[in-house]
Amino acid sequence: MSEPKTSPRLEQPCFLVICRDGENSAQKRTQFLKGHLDHVEKNWEKYVTAGPVRIPGSEPLVGSVFLVLADTLNEAKALMEGDPYIASGMYETIEYLEFTNSVGRFIGGKIWESAEAVAERAAGGPTKLSKGEQ
Repeated sequence: MSEPKTSPRLEQPCFLVICRDGENSAQKRTQFLKGHLDHVEKNWEKYVTAGPVRIPGSEPLVGSVFLVLADTLNEAKALMEGDPYIASGMYETIEYLEFTNSVGRFIGGKIWESAEAVAERAAGGPTKLSKGEQ
């Protein structure tokens, strides 16, 4: 396996949105599918990735996960509230967490130069970068 190259951090904040289905979600998924797909296609550039989730080994969907690029939490919530799946009350719970894209295929490698370079952030230190820092 190859070593990951160092990639720049995303300039815009990213929010992990975890949505868990409520009762009658299968019916609402069918009813609001076209509107949901229209919404995500219209706004596709605001998503790092998104999709439904299942319990491993099971077929039924139990929710959805979205990685949303937005300048603020309120902006991320406004985007999500425009999705018919959310507007219809399909999800029982919706959780928003700020997320740092740190390593993987989607970002083309890793964002750190060395363990020492990210030690302060890993220990809960500041997450905002100074000018010129990657």
